[in-house]
Amino acid sequence: MKILSLEFENLNSLKGRWKLDFTQSPFAENGLFAITGPTGAGKTTILDAICLALFHRTPRLKSIAKGNNELMTRGTGECFAELEFEVQGKTYRSNFHQKRARGKHDGALQTPTCEFADADTDKVLETMLTKKTKLVEQVTGLDFSRFTKSIMLSQGEFAAFLNANANDRAELLEELTGTEVYSLISERIYDHFKSSEESLNHLKAKAEGVSLLSEEQIKELTAERETLEAEQKRLAEQLKEWQAHLSWWKDVTKAEQTIAASEHDLKSTQDELDRNQPSLERLANSEPAEKLRPMHKDLKRCEQEVNTTQANLDNSTKLLEARDAEKKDAQTQLTQSSDAVQKIKTEQQDQEKIIEQVRPLDNQIAVLKDKQTAAVNAANKLNEQHTQQRNQQVDLVQKTDALKQQYQLSTEYLNTHQADQHLEKYLGQWQAKVEQVRTLERQHSEQLNSAKQALSAVDAQQTIIKSAQEAKVTQDKTLAELVVLESSAKQQWEALQGNTSEQVLNAQKDLLEFWNRNTHSLLEINRGFLNAQQQLHAKTQAHQTNTQKVDKLSKEREVLVDRYKERETSLERLTRLIDQEGELAKYRAALESGSECPLCGSTDHSIEQSQDIANLVAQKEREKHELAIIKKDGQEHRQQLDSLAPMVAALNDDIRRAQADIQQAQLNWQGVIGKLQQSLSDFVGTAPELALLTINDLGNEATVATFAQQCEVQLSQSSQQLKALADAKAHYAEAEKQRLSVSVMADKAQSNLELAEQRLADLNKQNHNTNEQVAQIAQAKEQQWNALKESIVQTAIEAPELEHIDDWFTAKSQASSTWQQTKQQQADIEKQLITQSAELKTLDDKLSSAEKELATLTQQSESLVSELTRVTAERTELFGDKDIQATSNAMKQKVTEAVNAFDAAQLVLNRCELEHRTEQTKHISFSEALTSKQSSYTQAINAWLEALKISPFEDEANFEAALLDEEVRTQLQSLKKSLDEAIVSANTRLNTAKAAQVELQNHENAKAWQEQDQQQVEQATTECQNAQQSHATKIGAISANLETDSQNRSNQQDLFKQIDEQQVEFDDISRLNSLIGSKNGDKFRKFAQGLTLENLVYLANKQLQRLHGRYELKRKADDGLELQVLDTWQGDVMRDTKTLSGGESFLVSLALALALSDLVSYKTSIDSLFLDEGFGTLDSDTLDIALNALDNLNASGKMIGVISHVEALKERVPVQLKVTKHSGLGVSEMEKQYKVVT
Repeated sequence: MKILSLEFENLNSLKGRWKLDFTQSPFAENGLFAITGPTGAGKTTILDAICLALFHRTPRLKSIAKGNNELMTRGTGECFAELEFEVQGKTYRSNFHQKRARGKHDGALQTPTCEFADADTDKVLETMLTKKTKLVEQVTGLDFSRFTKSIMLSQGEFAAFLNANANDRAELLEELTGTEVYSLISERIYDHFKSSEESLNHLKAKAEGVSLLSEEQIKELTAERETLEAEQKRLAEQLKEWQAHLSWWKDVTKAEQTIAASEHDLKSTQDELDRNQPSLERLANSEPAEKLRPMHKDLKRCEQEVNTTQANLDNSTKLLEARDAEKKDAQTQLTQSSDAVQKIKTEQQDQEKIIEQVRPLDNQIAVLKDKQTAAVNAANKLNEQHTQQRNQQVDLVQKTDALKQQYQLSTEYLNTHQADQHLEKYLGQWQAKVEQVRTLERQHSEQLNSAKQALSAVDAQQTIIKSAQEAKVTQDKTLAELVVLESSAKQQWEALQGNTSEQVLNAQKDLLEFWNRNTHSLLEINRGFLNAQQQLHAKTQAHQTNTQKVDKLSKEREVLVDRYKERETSLERLTRLIDQEGELAKYRAALESGSECPLCGSTDHSIEQSQDIANLVAQKEREKHELAIIKKDGQEHRQQLDSLAPMVAALNDDIRRAQADIQQAQLNWQGVIGKLQQSLSDFVGTAPELALLTINDLGNEATVATFAQQCEVQLSQSSQQLKALADAKAHYAEAEKQRLSVSVMADKAQSNLELAEQRLADLNKQNHNTNEQVAQIAQAKEQQWNALKESIVQTAIEAPELEHIDDWFTAKSQASSTWQQTKQQQADIEKQLITQSAELKTLDDKLSSAEKELATLTQQSESLVSELTRVTAERTELFGDKDIQATSNAMKQKVTEAVNAFDAAQLVLNRCELEHRTEQTKHISFSEALTSKQSSYTQAINAWLEALKISPFEDEANFEAALLDEEVRTQLQSLKKSLDEAIVSANTRLNTAKAAQVELQNHENAKAWQEQDQQQVEQATTECQNAQQSHATKIGAISANLETDSQNRSNQQDLFKQIDEQQVEFDDISRLNSLIGSKNGDKFRKFAQGLTLENLVYLANKQLQRLHGRYELKRKADDGLELQVLDTWQGDVMRDTKTLSGGESFLVSLALALALSDLVSYKTSIDSLFLDEGFGTLDSDTLDIALNALDNLNASGKMIGVISHVEALKERVPVQLKVTKHSGLGVSEMEKQYKVVT
């Protein structure tokens, strides 16, 4: 990644818009440059702008959002940062922008905006804040943390990694290099290992719980099923015979019940007919009046129509007279409106002639007014300009006088303080030298402290030697005591082993644990077996009950089907007879009393013959009614059978499942009992005194519970014996461990004593060397200070004392700034004086020209006023002050109103004529209709009187009395019909039941079946069904057992295959887990961090070779993440990093920082690097070393920016980006060439 350009606005103290183009001169020719300026000027703000443009945050500000932006310059309304950079040959542009409301400095902060674009094509890639930072990370390969460790090394972070403890260093390594993934891998592998282990154990347990039938058991079960199936066929035939016998008895009983019910219904219907006879006679008497009802209705209708038409004719006559009067009024109004139109049009013509004369005068007046107004406005405007210019002239003269006074004051100050002009050049050098003197002073103080510490260390080491001697004596004494304790513990453990062997106890415990586990399985199997038996008993009883219901309903439905067929045949026969009687009825109707019958020749025609057809029709209706009843009964039986069928099927499934559960429980019980017996026979040694369960104990809950309790008791006793033996063994092992530990400590005490004596000799030598260094540093400090004072005196400035040097520097820095500002102010005033003199001359010329133009405009205005007065008087004489357009519009309005009134009168006349013609037409129509209606009424009344004369009624009143109300008539007809149908239906059911009774008595087996009553037959049928159901249950249980065994055999083969596959997977993951897996992820993470640190140390040592060949970083052997320094100038002695001086620490930290940059940037080539501070603690030699290393990095193609205020650094780096701070204003600026002018 290479930074190409940076543009920013209003960030911290750098107010305004600035742009740094690193592809242009002077950065293009010199890849190493320095960003210089006083403390607080805003040097680090340049790096903040880079971070803001990319990640919307800085190392010092973690969050910049709508409600929080401490980066924006105070008193400004917006801030901005944009960075162009190159990654792998492609150029990108990233920016950040935030405003305040209305662009005001006191407005509320608005939501920030951003943009990330392809700079080559200007294609915008992202504009959302959160997505943009992720895209930057994706393109650059660096997140914010890695960016600040690889490209931009911030203040205070040089030595962060070097001085961190092991835990903090691990966190830094994980954060910088992303090694947290190794922790996740370690945890995932551990989780996979546990999951695979559980799956394998589950499959093995599943394989142990399956038992299979033997070949002998399979043969026995198959033979038993075949025997039961043959017996089931014999029972089915026997049941069919009993069911036919029972069905005959049920049909006999039903026929007797039907005969009794039908006779009762017939008697009830006849009684009802007798009670309603008077009402039925009223119905018969109303028949003649019903025939005259249509003619009477027609008469009343004609009479009503004549009355209505006469009323309409009378109303029409009155309306016709009113319409004639309205027509005459409308004609009079039309004549008056026509005269008014002619009069108003004549007035309009006279007015138009006058307007033609006035209109030109109005146009002339408007033109003159516009010219006069323009002249007045121009004169007023010229007067205002003249006044403004006169005021500007006075103000400019005053400003010029003030500037001349300021120029005189600044000249006097510069002449008085000429010596201050050299301060800007020398202050930085003097401050650097003072810093070197103070460094030597601090080193002198540190060395004095080191000398004191060395003396204290000698005393402390002598104390340590004495303590080591005492510790050795103590350890020897403790060792002798522990040897005695170890011997006693060993004797106690061996004594317990003599009573009972640990191996035997463990074997007994394993056997009892195996029994205890299987006992829990036996308890579950026993509970399942008892539950299945209860379910089987309950479901079997429910199945028998529902099967009996199904058989009963099936037989009843068969009887109904037979009866339906018989009634259907009878109905067809009656229909044919009725059709024949209908043909004969035609001929009977033609017979006359006393005449011979053409068929039989008889002259006596009995009425009974005509009544036969009525009997047949009644009998047919009864058959239909009976057929409907039978059909309804059959449908109800079918519905009941359909509802019972799924219930029976479900009960069959439940019974089969219960039988299968019982069989499976028996098989599982046998398997577990077999494993218990096998474990007892395989046991070597003294077996527990406990009677095992047998196959016959299945279902005996008390026996199983007792066995389980005994297992737990013996297991507890065995565990207690083992615990006592284990405790004795552990006590012996602990005593042995303590004895060995103290023995090691005694050896270590001896070694510590020897090391302490050697350390005392080293400390004495180090104390001597430290004293020599104290004298050398004191001499160097004095030389440096004398040289500095001499340099100050040469500039004609009095040198201060060292203790007052900071106040002196502050005063001289202020004096230098004041002198430079005064010098710049004098130059600015001189430029302003020249500019203002030119402006004053220009104003004099403008004032003279304006006065001449004002006189001309005044003369023109007076001439225009005179002409306007003359034209206005002429117009007033012709038309007064009236408006032409308003007067003309008023006249047009009057004409329009007169014409509209004429048109309205014409429309009224037309409407009146139309209404008169319409009403006249209606009058003629009503007159003609009345004549027609009167003729129809005369015909209707004649016809009615003729019909009434030949009817049985004397007059119209008698006729109306005989008529029945429509509702009453309908009710009586319905009553008659229902009674007739009820009699027919009762007779039909009675005849049918008697026929069925005769048919049953004539059945071929009737005599034999009567020997056993219905109750005996029902009992025999139930017994046969129960036997059949019992056989079916046994057959189902045997089939389920055989099917389960077959399925178990197939499943077990698949299960063993799954176990083998799972074992292979478990072996692989177990090996991987032993290498890098752990529950919290520590194992693999620590290994990966160690490799990362090894790589970092390697890269840092390469940088140290460039910086200074004296030092080399090493990892501590006893602590994986601790560092130490190898000093090649002191015989390769190892030093702790905390013993490094300030300059040494900077060099090592710089090497580590550069190495971290290389390490973090593994995804992206880093071609730009910024170093912020850190050079202040270096002496001149060490600074040269550091700068030489930076030159080497620059030579390798990297662009390097160094931020510092060290004067020597400024001298070594030719290209400098200077940041200047304005005193008292709180703002800074860079050189003008980087200013963006908007």
